[in-house]
Amino acid sequence: MSYYTPIIIVFVVLGVILLGAAILFICLAARKAEYRRFVNEHCESIKHLKEINKQYSFFKIPNYDMRHSYDNENMYFDISCKDYLIYQLVFIGKKVRQSLEDAARNRASFAFYSNRYKEECTFEKYDTTELPKNINLLKATEEDEFNKLILRPTKKVVIEVTLYLTNINGDRKTSKSVIFGEDTIRELLDDLAEKRNGYYLNEYIWNSICRVERGKVTNKMRFAVYERDGWRCRKCHRKTNDLEVDHIYPIAKGGKSTFDNLQTLCHRCNVKKGANIE
Repeated sequence: MSYYTPIIIVFVVLGVILLGAAILFICLAARKAEYRRFVNEHCESIKHLKEINKQYSFFKIPNYDMRHSYDNENMYFDISCKDYLIYQLVFIGKKVRQSLEDAARNRASFAFYSNRYKEECTFEKYDTTELPKNINLLKATEEDEFNKLILRPTKKVVIEVTLYLTNINGDRKTSKSVIFGEDTIRELLDDLAEKRNGYYLNEYIWNSICRVERGKVTNKMRFAVYERDGWRCRKCHRKTNDLEVDHIYPIAKGGKSTFDNLQTLCHRCNVKKGANIE
């Protein structure tokens, strides 16, 4: 007997086993497909559910989950997920509030919808007496296909905020995440609605917005500002080792973290300028 004969026999046996398993899988899949066709064509529960579904429409609720990365460790730890949510709600607050109302309507409609299909749809009723042989598989398939047809609208608005800490090249080091429910979202929207002369009356809301706006100055942007300004203070024109990036039009007065609103100042000049506009 050849040295390779046992190896060949093992591979042949494995091939036969795999072939048999493949044939069995195909047969089972074909039988399941046959049962699915039967229940969709002959089950009264599924036919009636399809008719009920035509009578209901639900609002589509967008996904508002948020993701953001910081390459500055101080900014990452200073800015909370709630701060970031508050900042974004400034821009999408109207849409989110509308989604909250739509979700409430979905909840009310779904209550009527679910009561109807539970009361009106009866299982194991068919429009033919010629049933498949495996009754247990038939029942299971009917239940599976019925559940697939049930309308499942979004009934609550939740927003998950995830913040990442990365290095300057964008490689992730750690992250933090919080899921906010409807009560918190509504409360924040109400706080954001309280404004006078363009300023938010709630101090926490205003501080959150300022923190996130300040955090938009990434390390890459910071070094780009230094490079643009020749690595010297634009007020005293000194080259020092305590350079900082300053907002020309201060964040506290509505300034943004855009490249043209940033300048290089030494620590002394930055403290002297404070939140003034020069």
